[in-house]
Amino acid sequence: MGMNPLTALMAGSTPLTGGHGNAASFGPIAAEMGGVGAVEVAVAAATFGLIFGVLVGGPVARMLIEKNHLTPDNSETMDTSVEEINAGHGEKLTNLDVLKNVTAILFCMALGTEISGWIGKLIGMSFPSYVGAMFVAMLVRNLNEQFHWYHFRFPLVDGIGDVMLNLYLSMALMSLNLYQLLDLIGPVLLIVVAQVAALVLLSIFVIFPILGKNYDAAVMCAGLLGHGLGATPSAIVNMTAVKDKYGMSRKAFMIIPIVGAFLVDIIYQPQTIAFIKFFVQGFAG
Repeated sequence: MGMNPLTALMAGSTPLTGGHGNAASFGPIAAEMGGVGAVEVAVAAATFGLIFGVLVGGPVARMLIEKNHLTPDNSETMDTSVEEINAGHGEKLTNLDVLKNVTAILFCMALGTEISGWIGKLIGMSFPSYVGAMFVAMLVRNLNEQFHWYHFRFPLVDGIGDVMLNLYLSMALMSLNLYQLLDLIGPVLLIVVAQVAALVLLSIFVIFPILGKNYDAAVMCAGLLGHGLGATPSAIVNMTAVKDKYGMSRKAFMIIPIVGAFLVDIIYQPQTIAFIKFFVQGFAG
């Protein structure tokens, strides 16, 4: 379609799997390497993906459930979920507790940025600083659960994250040159639609059978379509819609948030870097 390879890559799994946050993180890297309009394309693809992910997730799950006459497994004994593990319990945090939580966030950001810089030098290209911070935060959270260094509270940290992400996206969106999308909107939309079709077919004919062709598998396919085309909140929206109509799937609500919020980063972050480094960088100069 005559697109710069770096710009075209920013219409792919990078924004579709990570949403606007990932688009605003990887877009500037592609732009620095010569991808004209990469940031604008990434944000546009993320927006299209969020819309398509919600549009197709529920109908695909409904088709799988009704075609195969699936029902929820009420014998499940899993009585905890990610939401319950992270839920607040009404404790009043002291000012020192809040300060410790904020300090832990700053520590993860600082050390993670340094680690990302080291990785960037190692691979010879820019590496998103938030990726290193994410892995440091994972270690700090799990070690703190074991050693109880400070009074961690997820609702507080999650609220800080929401505020910071919204501020970051606001500043990023205000600096976009949307006029650069005029000549690219057709190719970008075509790439997104092709990926929607590919993921729908993959969910129906590959993922659903692999997961066992049961009710949990159908709900997880709805979550996959929400996250694989948008972000983890889209996956939760899809699965909640299915749950409200057909019943609860505790396995899906346990697995999808963990995979979408963390485990998928282990795969698609290195994948994106590798694609740029080995398949795109040489063709974009």
